[in-house]
Amino acid sequence: MQSYSIEKEGETVDEAVQLALEEFETDIDSVEYEVLEEGDAESPTLVRTWRKTPAEVEDARQALSQTLKSLELDAEIDSVFNWETETLEVNIKSEDAGILIGRQGQTLDALQYLLQLMINSKDINVVLDIADYRERHRAHLVQVADGIAERVLRQRRRITLKPMDARDRKIVHEAVKPFPELSVGVEPNRRVVVSLRRADYNNHDRHSRGGRHRQGGRGRYRN
Repeated sequence: MQSYSIEKEGETVDEAVQLALEEFETDIDSVEYEVLEEGDAESPTLVRTWRKTPAEVEDARQALSQTLKSLELDAEIDSVFNWETETLEVNIKSEDAGILIGRQGQTLDALQYLLQLMINSKDINVVLDIADYRERHRAHLVQVADGIAERVLRQRRRITLKPMDARDRKIVHEAVKPFPELSVGVEPNRRVVVSLRRADYNNHDRHSRGGRHRQGGRGRYRN
């Protein structure tokens, strides 16, 4: 579960490791390292240094593995700790992926919440995925949002989507951003609303009223 690493050169191993510690802004107890090339009189020593994974993260990973075994589910767990975002990213591969994902990802969300509780840290976030479900789900939502945006522009009316959780609402909002004529709102029951911005509605109404007046004027003239 080795995460982001740094390779440094120095006259000695200690010097190379110290340079890595300064870049990581941490101390020697928080890292591990390996010597890639022993230095000599003509070439420096090359050392790769990486941060140790927090103990609670490894404990949570082991607990997740035991949980899956207790459910008699054969699964492979890939995980990495992203130090830049302080996020544990876990992906489960299993022939029973459908069971673990559940209806609309509800079981997956429950497992992610359970894993977050196992870590028991406000500083560490957890992102759990199974068979790349979240990425496929995101791509589907983006496709749906694009279609909705096109319909709103074409039909000049607002469209309300089904209730969504905060994560899905954010995906839709980001997907609609490239359409400057549109805005995205949320109703109290978590339904996302895609609509024209007020100025576009006003312009449309003004053109429509203008067209009716002109038609009416021609009718009175003919009489």
